Parts: sequence; C-alpha cells; structure tokens
Amino acid sequence: MSPRALWLPYAVSSKEGVDSATRFYTDHLGLSKVDGWDRDGERGMVLRAAGEAFLEFVSPGAQGETPIAFELADERAVDERFRQWTDAQVLREPRQYPRGHYGFEVRGPAGARVMVWSEK
Repeated sequence: MSPRALWLPYAVSSKEGVDSATRFYTDHLGLSKVDGWDRDGERGMVLRAAGEAFLEFVSPGAQGETPIAFELADERAVDERFRQWTDAQVLREPRQYPRGHYGFEVRGPAGARVMVWSEK
C-alpha cells in the first residue's frame, strides 16, 4: 500500500513563529490552510503544499529532530509496513501518539528520521 500523503513537520520556537510561517507560505506561495489548533499550550497549523503534501508548523516544538512523515490509509497498513524494517532501523515501534494518530519511526538510509502513520 502506497502512502496517501507526505507531511513535512517543523518545530517552531514560538507560537508567534507559527503565525509568521503561516503568513509567509500562504501570502508568498499561495499554500492553503488545512488545519490549525491552539490548545494545551501548543499551537499548530497545517498547510497544503501540493496535492497530498503538507507542511505542519508546531510550537512548542518537540525535542529533537522532526521526522519526514508518510501517512497511510489505516493502522493495519502501518503495521504491515512496520514488519519490513529491521530492529537496527527502528526508533519507535507502532504506538498511539499524544495527538491520537498511530504510527512508528525509523531511521532512513540518509540519516533522516522517518515516521509512518495513520489518523484512522
């Protein structure tokens, strides 16, 4: 099963930074807002970059590097993909994340942190 979307999340140093990033990408590149939130001390915004490719800005950002994220159709598809990786590549086994999505994280061959996840 192929990914249904590509997400590029970015940790932003302040809530105002989320607003600045949103204005920059909507005003200068014409990206459209897809989702946004401001709750539990976290502000975030999701912008559609092209087709099913999204930029996500969140503050306060998570500690450490942010992953390149590939969205799959459902949890079953996530579990199927997880079985393809060796233990040496796995950073986080499949689990429920705080915002409700389900997924896992691995280290890609070029060193990037990669998340494979689903909302459903």
